[in-house]
Amino acid sequence: MNEPLIRVRKWFFAWQDEKQESWLGDMSRKGLHLKGFALFGSFLFEQGPARDYAYRMDYNQGKPLEDYQQLIRDAGWEHLGERNGWHYWCKEVKSGQASEIFTDAASKWQKYQRLFTTYTASLPAVVAMYIIGVAAFNRFPGRHPQWFVVTFVILFIGWIVFAILNAVMIQLRMNELKKKQTL
Repeated sequence: MNEPLIRVRKWFFAWQDEKQESWLGDMSRKGLHLKGFALFGSFLFEQGPARDYAYRMDYNQGKPLEDYQQLIRDAGWEHLGERNGWHYWCKEVKSGQASEIFTDAASKWQKYQRLFTTYTASLPAVVAMYIIGVAAFNRFPGRHPQWFVVTFVILFIGWIVFAILNAVMIQLRMNELKKKQTL
């Protein structure tokens, strides 16, 4: 009989993929192995013997992934699932050496470039929705409760700040990798 999965809620920003990979490895060494995802930042773990697994993530949203996934599987990685464009992979660590999906800075840079493009592509749409919402509030004054207008403005400004922060932090990661390429 299968034991129930253990739900652990933990939040990470988009640029914290390496921190997330490390945390997942720590969880496996404690006997909790990633099996899936639930809503609101929840990870689903299966209880088992402590194992040393390396976890790696790749961002690849909206692309046909059949050949890409097969290439990584052929290298011994198990695909655990996808969340918001992030693909999660695991592989048992052999001889104390963690394996890498990305063997060079250039391919890792490309991962962050895909992520950066997603964040920057969505920013104009978010700004446009904010402008349309504010224009609607101005065009029809008094038809919306004050708390609704304030909540709308705060949420959209928060989302814009969040998207810009993510884009800046991802760009900084890309710059670090670019420096490694030129060295």
